[in-house]
Amino acid sequence: MKTQQNTTTAARRRLFVAIMLGSLTPVAGGLATAHADNEFGSNTPYYEDDAWYDVSEWFDGNDYNPTDEAIGRWDDETYDRSDALTSTDTDNDIDWSESDYGYYSGNDNDWFYDYYDYGYSDYTDSNSDGNFDYTASYYDHDNDGVYDSIAEYADTNSDGVYDTFNYVGFSTNNSANNSDQRGNSGEQQSKRSKVAQRSGSITRVKTVKTPQGENLVVELSGNNDSNGVVVDLGQKDQFDQQPTQGQSMDVRGAAIKAGENVILLATQVSHDGTEREINRSGREYTGTVSDMMTRTVRGNEHQFAKIQTDSGKKLLVDMGIEKHLDLDIQKNSKVTVSGPAVKVNDRLVLIAREVTSEGESTDIRRVALN
Repeated sequence: MKTQQNTTTAARRRLFVAIMLGSLTPVAGGLATAHADNEFGSNTPYYEDDAWYDVSEWFDGNDYNPTDEAIGRWDDETYDRSDALTSTDTDNDIDWSESDYGYYSGNDNDWFYDYYDYGYSDYTDSNSDGNFDYTASYYDHDNDGVYDSIAEYADTNSDGVYDTFNYVGFSTNNSANNSDQRGNSGEQQSKRSKVAQRSGSITRVKTVKTPQGENLVVELSGNNDSNGVVVDLGQKDQFDQQPTQGQSMDVRGAAIKAGENVILLATQVSHDGTEREINRSGREYTGTVSDMMTRTVRGNEHQFAKIQTDSGKKLLVDMGIEKHLDLDIQKNSKVTVSGPAVKVNDRLVLIAREVTSEGESTDIRRVALN
């Protein structure tokens, strides 16, 4: 049995990007709105009607079953909310549509949440200059476990300030396309694009439940003029040896706020003589490419793939701009893909962030929603 503290629905979730300048603190006086200078079009869905009609017809064939989806499910691909909540399996006892963060009852290790959902965001510092040149946040407005819209921000001149804001919904006539949602999303983003950095000794370590799996969370000691900071190190299985109390750690990433906690989402970690990039590309799916096609999406040719997963389900994947996909992926190729699941009308699509084939991996560039 679990208890919930100050939980909110996913539709109301507000993961605020905080300013990191010497110490981690929430933005004083509210968060400034980035400018919507380079929008593709007012209330324009990501996939234009003609392109999406071609893609969905190609994918569906004659056997479309909207319940036969491989993505957007927790733990197994036939997730049932009522079964999960009554099961004795504690991996499935959280209703994420009702609870963003909280504690299990009878657990005294409560310096940080036992479970929390930090949503899905994409942070890119492509030239390693200490500024995020691109950031994207995905939103699930109707609490169904898949994302309906995206807000993206760009620092085009690397001056440490986001100068471009863009917001689109993934479905035609989606409520996520309305002006209120666009405004709310813009207000959540700090104007600063600075990469947050902290160093310190590990004072506490905890394994925390998230919709993606189990994450490692540590507390780093503060310096003379700051308090300690909570750091989410990503999925636990990325570490061969778990960090332990007393070890030193250097962290780079983005600061968010969940409930009353300011958290540094690590994108890069130096620890125990090793520097590693933290993979936050999303849940992985492995299978065989059964077919491929290209279609124009917002002015660029995108590569789409049908994947038959190893568990026997069909998966529709948008692999991004075809000319940027530097892997030789063909029909019958064995691939592993990861990324956020989005809903386009009644179809679920995986927006690939990482693709692996024949032992080679590539990150899919998602700049200005291309």
